[in-house]
Formats: sequence, C-alpha cells, structure tokens
Amino acid sequence: MGGVGRGRTRRRRLALVAALALTSMVAVALWALLRSPPTPPTSRPPRHVPTWAYDDGCNGGSGASASLVRTWVSYAESNCGPRARKALHDCRSGRATPCIAVQYLDPNWVFMRGSVPIMRAAQESWWLHYPGSGPTTPRIWVRSHGGGGVLDQLRGAVDGWFRRYVRRHYNAYPALMIDDSSPSLRGELYYAGVRTSREIHSDRALRAAHARMAAALTHRDGHPYLQIDNALSPNPSLPAPFAMLGRPPAVRGLIAEGAPLDDGRLTPYYATLLDEIARIDSRSRDFVVLLSYARGGSPRARRLQAATVWLGYDGEHVVSWSDLERGSDRLAVWPEEGIVPTHPLQSMSPPGGSGCLAGVGVICSQGGHHDLEVALGVYRREFADCYDQGIPFGPCAAIVNTTGSPVTIQRSWLSRPYGHEITFDGGDVQSGGRLKLRGAGFRAGASRVPAGDALLLSGR
Repeated sequence: MGGVGRGRTRRRRLALVAALALTSMVAVALWALLRSPPTPPTSRPPRHVPTWAYDDGCNGGSGASASLVRTWVSYAESNCGPRARKALHDCRSGRATPCIAVQYLDPNWVFMRGSVPIMRAAQESWWLHYPGSGPTTPRIWVRSHGGGGVLDQLRGAVDGWFRRYVRRHYNAYPALMIDDSSPSLRGELYYAGVRTSREIHSDRALRAAHARMAAALTHRDGHPYLQIDNALSPNPSLPAPFAMLGRPPAVRGLIAEGAPLDDGRLTPYYATLLDEIARIDSRSRDFVVLLSYARGGSPRARRLQAATVWLGYDGEHVVSWSDLERGSDRLAVWPEEGIVPTHPLQSMSPPGGSGCLAGVGVICSQGGHHDLEVALGVYRREFADCYDQGIPFGPCAAIVNTTGSPVTIQRSWLSRPYGHEITFDGGDVQSGGRLKLRGAGFRAGASRVPAGDALLLSGR
C-alpha cells in the first residue's frame, strides 16, 4: 500500500510541476506579446506608381542624384551608347536596388548615324530587300538619320553579331529596351513605304525573327536579359503584339510609344489603348509602358498621362513614361506619379468581342474600356484609398474626356464625394515640383472637364 501511495504522490507532483511549467510558458509568451510592437502590414503601398525615365545624362537625368533616381524611377534607361553608365551607377547605389537599369538597343533598323556599328561588318545578305527575285534587288532603305536599312533577324550571322555586342558592352545591364519591334510588316516597314520584303514576307515570319533575336540576346553566363519591346500601337488596324510576350520568356514588357500623347496630341485610338491595357492587366507577369511625348510639361499633358495610368493601374502592369518636357535634360518624373491609388471601385475586365485587338480595325465590344465609360468618350475610375508618397489622403478619382467638347461631370458618375481637384505647383521632381491635393474646388454637377483633357480628384 505504501509503495502505491508514494507512486500516486509522485505522479501528482509531476503533474503539478508540468502545470506550473505550462502556466509559466503561457505567461512568458503573453508578456512577450504584450511588450512586442504590433506586426506591421505585410504589404505597404509603394511610394510611386511604376515609372520609366531616361537617366543617361544626354537624353535626361542630367544633375539628378542617385538618391533622387532611386526614389522616383522604376526603370532607368540609358540611350547614349556603351560609355554612358549613369543609370547603372544610380540603380546600384545603396544597399537595395529599387530601380532597374535598362539599355536601349535597336537590332531592327540601323541608320548611318546614331546606331550600333554593324554597318562595317554586315554583308549584303544581312539586310532585308525590296520584293523581287533578282540578285540585284535593292535593300529596303529610308533617308532619315543619314539613311538606314532593316536587318534580317532570321540570319544567324545577325543574331550572333548582336549577341557578341551586348555581351561586350552591356553585360552589366539587367534589361534591354528593344526598339522598332513591330509585330507586323506594315508597322515594321512603314517608314520605308513598303509592306513586305523579299526575305520576310509574312507577319508570322517577322514575329519569329524577333523571337529568334530575343533568344540570342543573353549575358555572358547565358542567362537572358529582361526584354521590353517597343511594339504596341493603339491603332485597331494594326495587330497587337501580345503573342510576342513570353517568346522567349525574357520578353515581358511592351512599350506604347506616343500613347496616350504624341507631341501633346491625344491619341484618336484611346478606347483601344484602354483595351490593350486591360488585356495586359489580365496577364500575370507582363506589363505595358505608356510613353507620352509633350513639351514644356504642361498641366494638361500631366493630367492626361496620370489619369490614363490610373484607369489601368493595378500595382504592377502599367508603367508611366512621362517624357513631357522634350528638349530638357532633367529627369522626366513628376510629383503626381507619387500618387498611388488603391482599392479601386471600378476596374476593366478583359476585352472581348469579334475582331477585338486582331488588327482588323474593330473596336472591342465587351469589357475593357466599356467598364469605365460613363459617357461617349468619357472615362472614370475611383479608388477608395489613395496615397501621396506613402501618406494616405482618402479617396481619389480620375476622369478623362477624349471628346472635342467640354463635359460637365454628372453626380451619377461618382460613387464617392470629392471636394477638390488635384493641381500642380511647379514642374518635375528634380526641379522641386509639388502637388496640391486641395488645389481647386470641385462640385459634381457643375465642374467640367475641358475637351481632350482630364481631372484628378481628391476627397480631402
């Protein structure tokens, strides 16, 4: 009996010790939890929308510090030849690398002045020629920039020359911007005044040639560059280049040059531009770069660029390239690109319909721009939470009027109250430009959007 009693007592003591230990562990954990600061949110809004700008000292970025570039630029382009290294230096400065240095390259059109030095090596068989079968068929030629020709990228010798060139001069760059990569012969040969060639005589063969060149462009260790092709046109009569994305996998971006603005003029194909953005938004890894041209950094040009970015913005698929002060060598990034809109109240679904984005001149009949159109040629998008360089300021909205007449903003177009228009104080960020989130009064039912213009609204 005594032995059994001692065993029970021992078990009770062990149970008591275990209970006390468990209680102690819980207390320590609770005390640590109470002393610890709250867990920060897993994702914070970025300090600006994705941006692109020249940072080479000859096209833009002169005098811009590495800190300014890294604060405002996502893709820093160098387009001054192998000796320009500013973009590389700026994106590499500091502990982290928030921007990607991009090197310009045109393996399609080669001009007598300003192009890669392939003329000295190229044989006549490396070029595209006018349609014909004779051995003396002339080379396809344009007269601008001292004259130039179009390379036949189906030639292994052409691909090999460019592979050696980028490995020698641009191996340090993680990305290449490939110019003049139209998905159609009509677009590729437009400035030569022809629509086909003796060597490449179908759009499918042209796209295969571009894919072959993209696969050839690799670093010295064999890994590919991130490639962004200047290939996207909002003209519905030209085929969209979406089939070029991911072929090879390095091709991830498309540039829409002159969209939404070309020399300050709003594209007449705005609806198709929105449909193309909506198509890109539906793809997981790809992005579109909106390259607008204007002079003087006018408030109208800035509003239209920012508003168009907001209409398609989803965090990563739309990049703003606001080349809005052509002739200036400053960093062409603007304070409104520091506004990050989140929690959209309206968004574009993937576009559809017969002939949609097929290059047959048809406007998509479903989804896309239709989801944001509040009146013919007028588009609106609202966001519940918006940030200016990481600081929240409440709801915001963008309204774009592509028509030729002023439009009064109807109350029914907006689901949230807005009391102010966002305006600008000064110019680009390098010159110290700032935003006025309460820049002008706004009243739905009375305020108007000028013809071919946009408004950025704030709920503050």
